[in-house]
Amino acid sequence: MRGLPALHFPVDYVFAAALLLLLGLVATAARPRPYIFGFVAVLVFLALGDQTRWQPWVYLYLFLLLSLSCFSWKPDDLPGQQNALNLCRLIIAATYLYSGLQKLNSHFASVGIISLLGPRAAHLPLVHVWPWILGGVEASLGVALLSRRLRNAAVVCGLGMHFFILLSGIVIMRWNSVVWPWNLAMMSFLVLLFWSADFDAVDVLWRNPVWFQKVALVLFGVMPALSFFGLWDSYLSASLYSANVDAANVVLRDTVADQLPAPIRRYTKPLPPDAQVLVLRDWAVGELNVMPYPALRAYRAIGQQMCRETNNSPDVELVMRGRDTLLAKGTETRDSCLGTLMVKPW
Repeated sequence: MRGLPALHFPVDYVFAAALLLLLGLVATAARPRPYIFGFVAVLVFLALGDQTRWQPWVYLYLFLLLSLSCFSWKPDDLPGQQNALNLCRLIIAATYLYSGLQKLNSHFASVGIISLLGPRAAHLPLVHVWPWILGGVEASLGVALLSRRLRNAAVVCGLGMHFFILLSGIVIMRWNSVVWPWNLAMMSFLVLLFWSADFDAVDVLWRNPVWFQKVALVLFGVMPALSFFGLWDSYLSASLYSANVDAANVVLRDTVADQLPAPIRRYTKPLPPDAQVLVLRDWAVGELNVMPYPALRAYRAIGQQMCRETNNSPDVELVMRGRDTLLAKGTETRDSCLGTLMVKPW
């Protein structure tokens, strides 16, 4: 967000230490609500300063903690305990539902499955059919977790799915290690929240006296549906690995690329005959071990930074492709430093 100061060393380490300290207090305090609010406040401040921090797991953990803050933390408050757990169940079930629905697209069938399973996936029989099945199964998990009859079976299937993802990420692909702890956390949530749990779907979806339930219902149950029309951010709609997100790269002439700082130049690739492309995905993963936040406004901010680094050179171009929606196919746009990306010099 504009107007917020950039966090430089050692202030950034102070904020990181504050987050770890507050998490420790949340885990050990008998009444952790103040520490939850403190953690949320620091995390929101950091997120406002950098959209790259809006990763799906950060969003999920943030609202799970807020759901737990709705509990009184009194040992005899059994109804309050159930209400807080039902809030968490709503968030987790909705995440599985939309994560599966987001994968029901042609891009996941042709590209996304390879990013999960590696190049050998292209040689699997019925390679264009399996991705649609996987997306459908994952979406079904979100519904089955709320069903008394199918709940335990859904937990087992979910555990198997996450184990397979971990096996693929650690053994086959050996990359994107940032999501490995998230998969372990989701496996824990499945067991703790759903295994042989005694609750009805209506308790989760509506019949919860805690006012925050309606907030969670809107943010996790309603707003992600707007992403299918391009009206809500992909990463706030459980679309990680859907392969259908906004994407962008920066194209620079060779002479301009040489002006970039060395830590950035190493993520450029030759683009014959006389240009180079800065692969934003490689840059983000290489420096932060996370994907760039897939939103056109975030990419334009990066493009403006490139214009600052090159003194608004006309040989810098931001090439973006929007995600497909139910209304239209994603289109390619090109912005230059002489157009929408022009910025004032330092």
